[in-house]
Amino acid sequence: TLTQGGEPTFVPEVTFLPEWNLAALGEEKLSLAWKLCRELGRVHMPGAVILRSNGKHYPGEPIPRWKLTLLRGPDRSGKKAGAKLWKNPSLLSHGEKANDKAHGKALSPRKFLSVLAAELGLSGALIPAYEDVEATMRAASLAGERPPIPRYSRLKKGFVQPRWTAVDRRKWGALHRAAGWVLPLDRVEGVWKSDRWVMPDGGDLLLLQGTSCIGLRLPLHRLEPGVIACALTAEISDGVLTLFLPPLPDADAFADLLSAIERTAEVLKSPPLSLEGYPPPQEEGWECISLIPDPGVIEVNLPPAADWESLEKTAKSLFDAAKKSDLRGTRRLPSGEIVPTGGGGHLVLGGPSLDSNPFLLKPALLPSFLRFIQRHPVLSYLFSGRFMGPSSQAPRIDESFFEIPYELEIALRAIESMEAPADPARIDAILRNLLLDLHGNTHKAEVSVDKFFNPFMPNGRLGLVEFRAIEMSPDVTSFLAIHALWRALAASFAARPYVEPLISWQGRLHDECLTPAFLQRNLEQVLGYLESFGFSFEIECFLPNFQFRFPLLAEESHGSVRWSLRRAAEPWPLLGEQPGISGGLVRIVDSSTERLELHIHDDNDREGGFSGEVWINGLPLPLSPHPKGGLVGSVRFRAISLPTCLHPQVDPHTPLEIHVRPFGNKGKESLWHYHPQPVKCRGSVRHLVPGDLSKLPSKRKMKTAKAGAGALDLRALG
Repeated sequence: TLTQGGEPTFVPEVTFLPEWNLAALGEEKLSLAWKLCRELGRVHMPGAVILRSNGKHYPGEPIPRWKLTLLRGPDRSGKKAGAKLWKNPSLLSHGEKANDKAHGKALSPRKFLSVLAAELGLSGALIPAYEDVEATMRAASLAGERPPIPRYSRLKKGFVQPRWTAVDRRKWGALHRAAGWVLPLDRVEGVWKSDRWVMPDGGDLLLLQGTSCIGLRLPLHRLEPGVIACALTAEISDGVLTLFLPPLPDADAFADLLSAIERTAEVLKSPPLSLEGYPPPQEEGWECISLIPDPGVIEVNLPPAADWESLEKTAKSLFDAAKKSDLRGTRRLPSGEIVPTGGGGHLVLGGPSLDSNPFLLKPALLPSFLRFIQRHPVLSYLFSGRFMGPSSQAPRIDESFFEIPYELEIALRAIESMEAPADPARIDAILRNLLLDLHGNTHKAEVSVDKFFNPFMPNGRLGLVEFRAIEMSPDVTSFLAIHALWRALAASFAARPYVEPLISWQGRLHDECLTPAFLQRNLEQVLGYLESFGFSFEIECFLPNFQFRFPLLAEESHGSVRWSLRRAAEPWPLLGEQPGISGGLVRIVDSSTERLELHIHDDNDREGGFSGEVWINGLPLPLSPHPKGGLVGSVRFRAISLPTCLHPQVDPHTPLEIHVRPFGNKGKESLWHYHPQPVKCRGSVRHLVPGDLSKLPSKRKMKTAKAGAGALDLRALG
């Protein structure tokens, strides 16, 4: 009964615009989202309709963000998606701009609604809707425009003012015409119904002020009690006839309305029209894929897949459509480094319904995930992005408060003792105050149950568990590898619950657990656990994820000695409140520090280690044996200077001076300078630049890093 979905995010190749960094909305983002929808519909969901509707609405934003949804109805069996909701795709614009020369001028909204009303068996209920002139003028004045509000002495001269431009005349001179037409519409017991709307003062139907579709600005609060309070509207927007679909009681009504609209468009030989409004209620057999704008990215909400074949097919189609739409799952930093999009790529597990939800049918399944992830930090850090740690979007349960494992152990035992089917409300009550970030946000947790059975959200009782410590993958193979791993874990926990006690990692969590050497060893332990259940994952399946998350930055060899530098994980601490640019208080994170792992070998050493010492900026680097041979150590340093940061007294340590000294005659002594931002050296761009050994002191003494002295943080891996 397991269903599996995800939320991959995409960006274009060039990401300098605000909408690809901090802003959620932008013209290019909407245009590329439409392009991705069209391509995905053509390749993966033939016959699907793309509906624009309202998405998330965040505090401080004046209106909800847009959402684009590909919709496809059920087949003849009524259980599997595949039926076409719209037969003639040339009748829909799907986000493309109007072309009067190719398609002709858009039809009159009144004419289209009149014919559609007759098609639905309705008549005499059309109402013109007008902009509220006074409200529009006041809003324009507040926005800094010069609306046509003449002085009293000039009222006799008429509405038009001499100082107007042609744009002003078109804008304000059109307010006397109807902004669109309204058809009150509902469906009761399979029959379409309409109603007459009469304003209390007997005047015109005046829209609420705004720039949204008129279907969202109807003055429903002014209607008489008992009348149908939803309507289909038609207007011309950017040269395209735009229909706004009202909320309907069921999916069949939605499909019937679309059929009537298509028949009307064919009879009138209409140019391509646009559809906005409310999607149908969720019902079995319907398939949908939604695209929404998030800060810096386009987020795709995949449909819940009931089997692996469906998930694999959808993922491959999505990545292929994204490539053809000039979108990708990575972004390039100014340094040239390729990183995830930054918008997340969360994985979601659930069931087809609460009655057949695997987390309720097997109450130990969710505790097994929580126990296993807590004991295996590789699942928290290998697939995450650069921004991780207690202040991130997906903090581990034990990153903020070390006492959480003790409290969580009590909670997990209570859930594991439940009889099947478990009570979802009880599970929510037990975990709600434990699975959260350091601010108490239940959504921003590594394992979030905010959509499982949340009594405070209208869409919170979906039986979904969201795994958020997963960033966007660079390609579909890496994306599917993660999903296969989680699916195998779910199967193993269903077969035998994982009941090992939680670990009190404390300081080790942000020390050795953040290094690639530890995480690689931890991943091998995870795969070894799955091997006992018959799942034979090769570690090579995850090497692309490993190399993407912890890229090899530099490597060098001198004689028999060879060593490499790889990026390690580094938390970004949350700083205190400070005034924001636009007013109010904001909190930022300190991203000025980085962590590297140095792995050194001596091919002549019989034990596969290294006989010598490594100095970083004059400090000895502690080294420990690596499970794959050689020695390994890590260095934490300040890479850049920021106006606000933790320990502002510590200046950047760059470039790092790396001094490798083999003992005796076991290799050549070497000195290198590591630059976090690649620099030109000998005709190429490199991180490593050779240094001059002659400029080093002849005798170097051991130095001790003191707190507050601005020294590096050098660590052995243990």
